[in-house]
Amino acid sequence: MTNLERAASLIDSVRAHGVRDFCVCAGSRNSPLLAMLSELRDVSLYSFVDERSAAFFALGRAKRDNLPVAVVTTSGTAVAELLPAAIEAHYSGVPLVLITADRPARFRGTGAPQSIEQEGIFGVYAATAAESWSRMRPLHLNVEFDEPLLG
Repeated sequence: MTNLERAASLIDSVRAHGVRDFCVCAGSRNSPLLAMLSELRDVSLYSFVDERSAAFFALGRAKRDNLPVAVVTTSGTAVAELLPAAIEAHYSGVPLVLITADRPARFRGTGAPQSIEQEGIFGVYAATAAESWSRMRPLHLNVEFDEPLLG
């Protein structure tokens, strides 16, 4: 499966749960997700430089509309910036979706740039399976993209 196919599949899975708003924080690693989102006409994209701001904006929209809102980030410490909003969403029962791009697993523990332990980073504060997600707490979907990212 190509990176773009993997991105399309993930986006389709969250759209099936009602996500129509995506707060995106651009980075090179999440470019397959951004490329697929840019082709969709029935979603709203909100661009942010800061991941923490994006996550709290998404949390506010999800609370206001009682609909899931997604945040899309690149890899590394950008993911950690989502934790405060994830905790808030967990305790508030808000359907916040956290989509994080990741380097391939073979880079973990090697000292490679932007390769932190993203799988399970939110611990008890987020579900990790879209298939069984109840929409009563955050959902974290981490997707690995290898080089070349697009093509």
